[in-house]
Amino acid sequence: MSIGVLQTVLPVETLTPVESLEPLVREAKEGLSFDRTISRRFVHRASVTEVFLTDAAVAGADRFLVGAQLPRNHALYRPETTGQCDFMLLVETVRQAGIFLSHRYHDVPLGHHFIFKALSLRIGDPAALRVGCGPLAVVLDVKVVTPAGGRNPRRFDARFDMVVEVDGRECARASAGVVVIDGVRYGRLRQRGRVAEAAPVEPGAPAYGTAASADDRSVLRPVPAAEERARPAGAREWRLHVDPAHPGYFEHPSDHVPGMLLLEAFRQAARETTGGAALTSLDADFAVFGELAEAVAVEAAPTEDGRVRLSATQGGRVLATAVARCA
Repeated sequence: MSIGVLQTVLPVETLTPVESLEPLVREAKEGLSFDRTISRRFVHRASVTEVFLTDAAVAGADRFLVGAQLPRNHALYRPETTGQCDFMLLVETVRQAGIFLSHRYHDVPLGHHFIFKALSLRIGDPAALRVGCGPLAVVLDVKVVTPAGGRNPRRFDARFDMVVEVDGRECARASAGVVVIDGVRYGRLRQRGRVAEAAPVEPGAPAYGTAASADDRSVLRPVPAAEERARPAGAREWRLHVDPAHPGYFEHPSDHVPGMLLLEAFRQAARETTGGAALTSLDADFAVFGELAEAVAVEAAPTEDGRVRLSATQGGRVLATAVARCA
């Protein structure tokens, strides 16, 4: 992998108009390599096959370019019925980009814990994301926004605003907000917020709901009959299937319900509510950690403007909420 540094070729005159730098930015985008992935450590993956980022370059003050290669097919991420790449594959790429840039360019030590506060993705040009005869080369043009007043040495707060491009054509926009803390602070945070747990979930044992679906990507299970309740017209409810041995949703061990698992549940709930249509946008906010040993309820309700409101709750606590749109 070659990590390019665009700043070394940019004019040094401080009064140079920003517009004049755009040709150099375009040249840097074209120079990104898609030959091999970056180190899995920089995106918190255990397996190299789960790494989608390939290269990066600095494009200015807090602006970065990230290259990614999206596979045509994947154990978790498969082409939509519309022919475009899996919505959640783009979400995972956005997640990886935020983590990578934090480590590579903002000196966040490996081993620190990333807590995602919010994540959104909106597809504007689905045709540009259509799966063809080979993997999709994607460029993320990223602006990193950090709090004013200097960095707190004990934590890193940032928002990553991204423009997603394919062949120079903008096809989506995304944003991810994170807080990063060290292991000591993370341990204290988890201890303070953890609810009383039942016996630990054994790896390989089905967690909540009925027997596993024929599609091992399915994470929603029917509500047990004893827990059924009246709901507003059109509203749906499920139980989240949590399997700590799942090779995708638990790609590496976790002491809580992974955020990507909640987002996948939201995607599946939105599609169920709208009749199986593909997602075009998802705006999610995370509130608290979900514990592995307690059931999670996933709810969806259509809105009058065609969107779907979603929530994940556990023991009366709201873990995450989202608004999705399907097409």
